[in-house]
Amino acid sequence: MPWYYEVDENFLLGKTTFEKDYRFSLVPSNRSTKSCYLLHEVNAAFEEMAAAAQKEGITLKVISGGRNFSMQKSIWERKWNARRPNFKSDKETALDILKYSSMPGTSRHHWGTDLDINSLEPSYFASGKGKKEYEWLQKNAANFGFCQTYDNKTVSGRTGYSEEKWHYSYMPISSIFLSIYNEMITSEKITGFLGGSTSKEVEVIRDYVNGICPNCNSITFP
Repeated sequence: MPWYYEVDENFLLGKTTFEKDYRFSLVPSNRSTKSCYLLHEVNAAFEEMAAAAQKEGITLKVISGGRNFSMQKSIWERKWNARRPNFKSDKETALDILKYSSMPGTSRHHWGTDLDINSLEPSYFASGKGKKEYEWLQKNAANFGFCQTYDNKTVSGRTGYSEEKWHYSYMPISSIFLSIYNEMITSEKITGFLGGSTSKEVEVIRDYVNGICPNCNSITFP
C-alpha cells in the first residue's frame, strides 16, 4: 500500500519540515516563481501538465506550494492582528480571514498536494493571458489529476472559502488525505495560534476543510 494511505496526525496538521521530509521535493526553478515544495508525485504531475501547456503557448508556474503549520500560522496571525480591531468578536474576525486564508492545521497546502498557479489576483484571470491560462486549466487540468477546489460556490453549492481560480489540488492523493483527516482530526486539535478557539464555532472542518468543489471528487489517477 502506498505511503499516503498511512499518514499520521502531524502530517495532516502540517507539522512537518519539507526540506527534511523524504516525501517532498523542491519545485524546479523553471516551474516556480520562488522556492517551494510539493510531494514528489505532485511535482511530477505538475511538470507533465506544465509541459503540455507550454506546447500550446501557455505558461504555468507554481507561486505557492507546500505550506507547513508554522508558515500558515505566520500568514494567519498577521491577518488576525491587523483585522481583529475591526470586528466585535473573534468569530467575526475568523470568518473574515477565512474568506481566503486557512486556519493553521486546516490548509490543504500542508499536504504538498495543493498549489497556487500564476497569480493570486482574481482580476488576472478575467482577461488577456490570464484568461487564456484559466481556460486551458479548466479544459485540461483534470487530465493530469488536478482540480480547482474552490470554484464559484454560488453555482456549485459548496461551503467555505471564496472562489480561487489559482488554487489546484492533485486529487488522486489529496482525496485520500481528506478522508483520513476527517477520521483523525477534530476541532480540538486545531490549536496553537491566535483565534484557534473559534475553530469549532465556525465549523472549520465541516465548512472549510470539506468545502471543495463537488466535481473534484470524480478525479482519480490519470
